Amino acid sequence: MDSFKNYLFLWLFIIPTWTTAGADGFTPLGRFRQSSALVGNKLYFFGSSVIVQSRDNIILDVTLSTLNTSNPLWFLSNSSVPTNSAFASACVGGPYKNMIYLLEHLNTTNDVSNNIIVYALDTISGTWIIPIMSGTIPVSRQQFQAINDANGKIYMFGGFKGFMSPNSGGVLNDINILDTFSLTWIQGSNVSAPTSRADFSATLLKNGLILYLGGGDNINMAEIPIYDTYNNSWSKMIATGDSIDPRSGHTAVLSPDGHVIIYGGSKNNATLDQSQQIASLDTTLNPYKWSVKSMIGNNVPPPLVFHSATIVGNFMILAFGQKGVNNAFDSNDLNSQLYILDTRNYVWVTSTNTSTNSPNPQNPSVAQIQTVIVSNSNSLSTGVIVAIPIISNVLIAIAGFIGYWLFKKNERDDIVRIAGSKNTA
Repeated sequence: MDSFKNYLFLWLFIIPTWTTAGADGFTPLGRFRQSSALVGNKLYFFGSSVIVQSRDNIILDVTLSTLNTSNPLWFLSNSSVPTNSAFASACVGGPYKNMIYLLEHLNTTNDVSNNIIVYALDTISGTWIIPIMSGTIPVSRQQFQAINDANGKIYMFGGFKGFMSPNSGGVLNDINILDTFSLTWIQGSNVSAPTSRADFSATLLKNGLILYLGGGDNINMAEIPIYDTYNNSWSKMIATGDSIDPRSGHTAVLSPDGHVIIYGGSKNNATLDQSQQIASLDTTLNPYKWSVKSMIGNNVPPPLVFHSATIVGNFMILAFGQKGVNNAFDSNDLNSQLYILDTRNYVWVTSTNTSTNSPNPQNPSVAQIQTVIVSNSNSLSTGVIVAIPIISNVLIAIAGFIGYWLFKKNERDDIVRIAGSKNTA
């Protein structure tokens, strides 16, 4: 009987432990200089300048009906990045828009490559590959922001050559285009290209124009370089409105109403004035117009640099980055919180479920097939992950019943049968 009590105690211990392991979410530590890409309602983050996080592939569920800053749904994928990733750029591509292409300057042995290396993650299977490219492969670079259009093309401009320092003189101003349908590199136009720069932001407008903002202490934010993806040509726009400080390491997103919203960044490694951290560029006007926005709301973020920003519906989502303290950024003071800006009124909120009229930002054709990758061989949707504790309990109960039956059977088999006993077969 003591053996059965021990057996029962073991299963009673396993059930809550297993249930808790399946129900609890993953909470990532702060990091900076990661790259990110949105596929369906899953926001993927890759790498970090913190070496122990440099191969991380973590995922945030950004479903608007459930996303909040107090209990975000994070997941850690076993599909680790093939190299120590930092200073890279991630973009979505492929015929089904379910591939993420990571443009890197490091090879799989973490040595600096002479040419850019492309790693591709299939978000359905959770597998990484190094696709074979045709065309002239661009020179290796870091600290740039590539951006993809709806036709499978990724536009890569500028950056530091190889693994160079800002004072090395190895800053680039060429533009190269990766066609993810044909896996071909194409040289873009360098005629009238802007000055060399790194740590800038790149934003694609709905009319096919890419706006490059910032990227240095001496770059005029009112003079905006523009690349036309339809005719592959450069131009520039002199914006009006409020004066915006030069900056680098900031982020920019395009809101549904045509405003490019920038946040954070640094100038000479000093924080920006708090009132100047959010700025909005109205691209529906000609010329474009800058306006500075006040920092208001229930969840106002600190000054950030080398963070990530993504637009989901009407909301800008900020994650990670170095925090500004005492007028300087500290690589040991890293942000691990989420911050959400409602771009309709420029108010910082704690949840995206603030209006029943908020449009659903998901692309149904992508969202229906999109999964959360938890291993190289398994892809589980968020709904399945939530159901894991329930399924686990059922399976454990069945296993417990079978174990109990086997235990009793063995107990009967061990009885010494005597003629005339009621236990005689």
